Parts: sequence; C-alpha cells; structure tokens
Amino acid sequence: MGDINIKQIENLRLRIQALEILSLVGLVGMAIFVFKEKYDLVYYCIGIIILLYVYKFFTNVRLRKKEFLSNIVEARTNELRSQRDTIQAESQKLSQALAALADAQDELVRKERLASIGQLTQGLVDRILNPLNYINNFSSLSVSLAKDIRMNMEEDVKNDNHANFNDSSELLVLLSGNLDKITKHGDNTVRIVKAMEELLKDRSGNRTTVEINELCKVNLGILKRNYKDEIDRNQILIHYSELTAPLTMELNIEQMGKALQHILNNSMYAVLKKAGSSEYLPAISLFLGIKADKLQIIIRDNGVGIEDNIKSKVFSPFFTTKTTAEAAGTGLYLSREVVLNHKGTIEIASEKDRFTEVTISLPIYQ
Repeated sequence: MGDINIKQIENLRLRIQALEILSLVGLVGMAIFVFKEKYDLVYYCIGIIILLYVYKFFTNVRLRKKEFLSNIVEARTNELRSQRDTIQAESQKLSQALAALADAQDELVRKERLASIGQLTQGLVDRILNPLNYINNFSSLSVSLAKDIRMNMEEDVKNDNHANFNDSSELLVLLSGNLDKITKHGDNTVRIVKAMEELLKDRSGNRTTVEINELCKVNLGILKRNYKDEIDRNQILIHYSELTAPLTMELNIEQMGKALQHILNNSMYAVLKKAGSSEYLPAISLFLGIKADKLQIIIRDNGVGIEDNIKSKVFSPFFTTKTTAEAAGTGLYLSREVVLNHKGTIEIASEKDRFTEVTISLPIYQ
C-alpha cells in the first residue's frame, strides 16, 4: 500500500511538471501570436492556458491530499515500528528476566534441598561416628587380645596341654574372623558417614585464579601416581589434549580438583573392570575446548560404560554400582554440586561396554 501511494504521488508531481511546461509553451505561443497579430489564435491559447491552470490546480489539490495521507501513514508506520521495537526489547528483557528467575529458582531449590539434607544428616553423622569409633577401637583391642590368647596357647603347647590348645585355637580362628569383618564393615561405615559429612561442607567461595591447562595436568598427574601399578600392568593409555592458548579462570581449585578426581577415578575403575578382555586397549582421555563463551572439560574412557536403566540415577547421592568397600556413592553427586556452584553444567553420555563421556561446561566470564 505504501509503495502504491509513493508511485501515485510521484506520478502527480510529474504531471504537474508537465502542466507547467505546457503552460509555459502556451504563454510563449500566445506572445508569438500577439506579435504576429493573430488574435484568434491568441484567444485560443488563453483558453488552453486557463484549462491547464485549472487542471494543475486540481492536480495540486490531489497531490497535497496524497502527501498528507502518505505523511499520516508514514508517521503511523514509524510509530508502529517504534512500538514493535519497544515490545521486542521489553520481550527480550522479560525473557532474560524469566531465564534469570528460573536459574535463581533452581539454585534456591538446590540450596534448600542441601539445607534439608544437612539438617537431616548433621545429627545422624554426629550420633553414628562416636559409636563407630568405639566399634573400631574395641575391634582393634580384641585383635590384640587374640594375639595374647595365641601367645598363651603357645605356652600350653610347651606345657603339653594340647586339649586346651586345640579348643582355644578353634575359638581364636572364629574370633579373628569376626573381628576382621567388624573392622572391615566399620571402616566402610566410617567412609559412608565421612561422605555424608562431605555433603554438608560449603563449596562456595574461596576462588582463586588458576590456569586451566595446568589444573587439568596436575589432576592427571595425581591419577597417574595413584594408579601407577595398574596403568603399567594393563598398559592404560592416558591422553591429554590441552587448550592451544593459556586460559585463566576464577575457580575453587580444591573443590574443582576433587570433582575432576572423582570423574577420573570412575574412568579408571571402568577401564580396569574391562581390562583383560581380548584385543582391548584401555584408554582414558581428557580434552579441553572452548565453545561459545564456555570452557568444556571432556573426560572419556572406553571402559564398561553405564547401563541405560541407571543413567538417571548416577548423580543421586549414595548411588553407586561399586561395592560398599569400594565407594560410598557420592563422587558424581559432589562433582555436580561443585560444577553448579561455578554456574556450570555437567552431562554424561555412555553406551554399555563401549564408552563413557563426561562433559563439564563452565562459563569463562562469570
């Protein structure tokens, strides 16, 4: 519609210009006819000029109307465009506010959940640790007593008191076995309670500047030292791909290091469980990359993988596929909490008996 009005206005302006030229031609012709005293043609020219001026007048009226309407339409269009831009800007602000509100709500829910866990477990931790310490202490004392009984039994042998020795020997075997189990399960329970205690720690603040390549290199070095024998025995390949340019970020180095260690230890566990299979070359890789404005830390292994029916549970506290003696089941849960406290995300992709890949994304600018 706007294009049509513009074309009509332009046509009217061209028409007025043509009428002005024709009027000028008429005046020139009239002057020539006056000079030649051809008065009948002069009157004819006057009539044509009058008609041209009348037509020009009405054309000007139409032009002014068209221009007036065009100005109104243009002003209204500009007003609508301004309103549209304002609405779009407000809509974008609203979207950003809603996204920020959703993040704040998620953070609030998470902190409330942690607070609830803390309230429920703080008293439990304190009440369980003390009797567990007693169990372990008395277990150790009983082991010492068992050693003393054995020494007394050796004296019985020297004194030819074999009947008493045999009975004591059988009881001693049972006692030692029971005490070993008490110690083992006591240690496992202490580890679980210590893991509960770890859940209650504050993982915010205490951030310092750290170079990311160096942070990952240090934690890979810890993994290699802790599992040196297993790596050598099974020829496990440890691959590290660092950033091409140095990158420093504000992180809680201790907590982020623990998170990386939990994930790397899980990768080592996965490849060790699969080690020994024919034509299997165990490998653990750590890749660093930047995607948009986020740092990506990708830890991948070609171990036993994760079954589909438990993938949704891997971040749950105290969930683990390992035995009680091997883990408490808080590693991935704590790793996720550390990453969330750094405004990041953590995702796991896995296929059973093929691979597991953990991707940590952290905003570079916080």
